Amino acid sequence: MGRIKYCRVLLLLMISACNRNPKIVPLPAPKQDYSQEIISVNKEIVRREQADIKLLSKRYNWDLVQTESGLYYQILNPNQLPKAQKGDIVQLKGNISTADGNIIYNTRRDGIKEMRVLGSEDIVGLHELVQLMSEGEQARAIIPSFLAYGISGDGMDVAALSSVICEIEIIKIVKQNS
Repeated sequence: MGRIKYCRVLLLLMISACNRNPKIVPLPAPKQDYSQEIISVNKEIVRREQADIKLLSKRYNWDLVQTESGLYYQILNPNQLPKAQKGDIVQLKGNISTADGNIIYNTRRDGIKEMRVLGSEDIVGLHELVQLMSEGEQARAIIPSFLAYGISGDGMDVAALSSVICEIEIIKIVKQNS
């Protein structure tokens, strides 16, 4: 009998709790806008990374050109063939690693890399680089973190804010059907 009484009381408490209107407490408005501080910190990160890239290219004795987006690259054997364009399938070989030496892609280990220009999950900087290249051309590049794996890295081989070094050759471009 005591158990039934206990269950009835518990049931009444649960029903009465459901009928109550929850009290909504508004969150206080932020006291300060941090956007300018965040922008300043990001600009400083980019400035330092650009300085590191310039030191790295000097150490390797690479004569790199900087694109408007911030990619540093050099085409080693330019030719007059058509450049890779959006939608083209590009086959490439070579090495892609972080500036501190972690290998991301290596032809001997991973085989020929195939990617659809601006249509695959490869890093933005690699898509930009292959669009500057023709079939048969070799290039080297240093891709800053904001065009690579960004502020968080890839969670495996690439640390946060890591620049990526590419030494690649396009061995084939399969043009998109227009």
